Amino acid sequence: MSRFLPAAYVVAVLAVFAAGCSGGNHEAATATTASVKTSAACKLSAAQRRTVAVASADIRQLRRIQAPVQSFSQRGAPHQEELTGKFLLDLGSSKLPVNVFSRLLHQAKVATRLCGDCGSSLETEEPVLGTRSGLTSGQSC
Repeated sequence: MSRFLPAAYVVAVLAVFAAGCSGGNHEAATATTASVKTSAACKLSAAQRRTVAVASADIRQLRRIQAPVQSFSQRGAPHQEELTGKFLLDLGSSKLPVNVFSRLLHQAKVATRLCGDCGSSLETEEPVLGTRSGLTSGQSC
């Protein structure tokens, strides 16, 4: 009986901690979520909206090219590398906020996931703390 006593004690202590974590003070959780403010919508200029529209059209076309592809290849589907280059040129035609730039770049990476060279070229444009591609940290929405 004495060898089960430490195990029973450990189980009882764990049960007390588990009960303390799951129930009780919900006021702190609701107070924290209530104090979070939503950020204002990002205001893009006409040139930036045009850049987003053209880049989104390129992403849609990359998805159409990628759709019939079943396996990974370094060069990708025909014309996929050229369209990836066009996407990068279109994306760089105006200075976009970091979050918009990153979102479009991520969507392009997903659309070219089976093309090795395409993914490599998109990775080189990835903003690191908002310092690549002429972006500054103050340009986010």
